[in-house]
Amino acid sequence: MTETERARLHGLTAEAGAVADRARIVLACADSGVSNAQVARDLGMAVATVRRWQTTFARDGMDALSDRPRSGRPKAELTVNADERATLQRWARRTKSAQILAMRSKIVLGCADGKDNQQIAAELRVHPDTVSKWRSRRRSTGRQAVEQTAK
Repeated sequence: MTETERARLHGLTAEAGAVADRARIVLACADSGVSNAQVARDLGMAVATVRRWQTTFARDGMDALSDRPRSGRPKAELTVNADERATLQRWARRTKSAQILAMRSKIVLGCADGKDNQQIAAELRVHPDTVSKWRSRRRSTGRQAVEQTAK
């Protein structure tokens, strides 16, 4: 471990959270003659946790300690042609449309624009499961899914 890495790790330990815990593990393991079991006892962690972060740091360096967003399941691709898009936009904007039809249209348009379920749910203030349901229904039955259930 270089002096630069050691200094960065000491800086990370001043913070709170998982990254600080990982930095403490790596620094404790850097001392020669200290076993993983001893480090785990000193830090109040499992031996497997100490071994994991020691190995990960040795393999990937400082980048291994940072949190990365989880990728999640891939979302189902949803496309609409120009005519369908125009119809959905009209339903979403029209004041005389049933509110449920307008909301479903907005959900499908968001899915077609490539947004993920969480983002659409936040924008429209609905539950992510609602977005997931309408994404899958639209993929399986097409345009009819939106308009038939609104009638």
